[in-house]
Amino acid sequence: MKRALLTLALLAAPALTGAASAQTTAQTTTAPAAPEARTIEAITATSEKGYSIRVPAGWTPLKNVPGTDVAFVYQKIGSLRPTVTVVVQDIPAELKATLADVRDLNARKMPDVVPKLKMLGEKTTKVSGQNAILWTYTGDGEGGTVRWTQVFTLKNNRLYTATLMTPTGTPADVIEQGRTILNSLTLK
Repeated sequence: MKRALLTLALLAAPALTGAASAQTTAQTTTAPAAPEARTIEAITATSEKGYSIRVPAGWTPLKNVPGTDVAFVYQKIGSLRPTVTVVVQDIPAELKATLADVRDLNARKMPDVVPKLKMLGEKTTKVSGQNAILWTYTGDGEGGTVRWTQVFTLKNNRLYTATLMTPTGTPADVIEQGRTILNSLTLK
């Protein structure tokens, strides 16, 4: 039962390509400019679900994508848009799920979720002092080959999954912006 419930929660996370929920609040930082010219440098999305994430200018928030707490997209590259999503899922306490359980379940299910999956790397890292897993992998997305960079962590029976999806041909500076967004994930 433990694995079955986790399966439902985890399968959607890797393949999501974007959304932002009305449950987030945004704070903007502006550059000093003339009163008529306002430049947004970054948006910090703070969720009631216990995290915040900082997104630079050029990334547009999306609203109301099912299963996604928050998402931002960049301008189109080919037929796809680079996307950063955050999915938050509550795991029943009685399951006593660990990060290792989540990692193992995701690893088994990924070939079924991502066509032509090729795992490029896995690294153990930290998010706000919590152990986290960082994955990089490629596969077929809707509209072409894409690369995902994904970090997931577990805190107080809540799974946080932040995913960067970039289509083939994404400029290096946009990829770096996306990685910076993932690195900005902060748990409250």
